[in-house]
Amino acid sequence: MRCTECDGAGLVRCPECSGEGIDYGIHKCEECAGEGEFACHTCDGTGKVGLIEKVKSRL
Repeated sequence: MRCTECDGAGLVRCPECSGEGIDYGIHKCEECAGEGEFACHTCDGTGKVGLIEKVKSRL
């Protein structure tokens, strides 16, 4: 199954900096180390989630 969190891309925008790598305008974003993107936690960067894992996550 395709990971809906990253829409199959495997990478998601950093929620701390919205993808630009700068947090609060002047500080480098520590969560993404400045690159603005990181591997999706739901699919571990693969873009796909197994059916069993999807069912387990809903329980």
